[in-house]
Amino acid sequence: MASSFIDKDLKRKVSLVAYASALMVMANLSGCSTNTVETGVEPSSPQKLATNEPKTVIKIITKNHVQRGKDKHQLEYEQKQRWYHQQWELTQRTNQQRQQQHAQAAWQTQRSQRVVSIDYSERLAQAAIDRLRYRVNYNGAYIPIGYPNGDVPQNIGVCTDTVIRSYRRLGVDLQRLVHEDISRAFYSYPNLPKWGLQGPDTNIDHRRVHNLKVFFTRHGQRLPVTGSPNDYRPGDLVTWSLGGDQEHIGIVVDQRSAADPRRFMIVHNIGEGEKMEDILFKMPITGHYRFFPGSRRPQLAYAQQY
Repeated sequence: MASSFIDKDLKRKVSLVAYASALMVMANLSGCSTNTVETGVEPSSPQKLATNEPKTVIKIITKNHVQRGKDKHQLEYEQKQRWYHQQWELTQRTNQQRQQQHAQAAWQTQRSQRVVSIDYSERLAQAAIDRLRYRVNYNGAYIPIGYPNGDVPQNIGVCTDTVIRSYRRLGVDLQRLVHEDISRAFYSYPNLPKWGLQGPDTNIDHRRVHNLKVFFTRHGQRLPVTGSPNDYRPGDLVTWSLGGDQEHIGIVVDQRSAADPRRFMIVHNIGEGEKMEDILFKMPITGHYRFFPGSRRPQLAYAQQY
């Protein structure tokens, strides 16, 4: 009886083994996994995750797409930053080049002005010395004259005529220049009660010391009045007070005083014709000027030889 039970049990086990083997063979033939398949799989099981895997991938892809969108804006921002930086560098280089050009132009201008100043100072001083060859009677009468390049008769004149004729020897017409400036700024010029002017007058305006002082101040250089002879150079213009509202003007020339070699002589006409004298500090100085046309702006007129 026991043997019969064992045989039955053995047969049953053999049958189960055979059945299992048959299942394995069938599984291999169908390409399925040989892993044990459990029933009643929970929603969070690997099978469920496998079904949700495409959605997870979609979410990751979407997130990466958004990240790539942020990177694009960042790249655009960085690109703009680079562009602005390049523009800034370009502007800096351009400004630096302009500054160098302006500095070079200023240097050349200053150099040319020095050359012009030296040239004019020498030429004006020489033109004033050349006036000593003429016999001129002191006469300040009001005489109608032409315009431009108008002049009173050559045998008469005053201190201002010495200055006017010296400049005109260089091609500078003070009559025209002074008249044009007075016409633009009439009230910038003095109008003494004895003159009684209502407007510019080409016959006399440039022949008055007061007007020349204003003109040289506006269009030349007004220099300090000092007691040092070293401050007064050939080509400079000096004015003196004769008392009251009377003033005198003369030109510093490149001839030195015998009494003091540091001091230059003056060409002027104070009543006895045009002379070269050592009078720089003989009268109270009221003005010291330099006027070199062309050093500040073109002011040349027609040349007229005398």
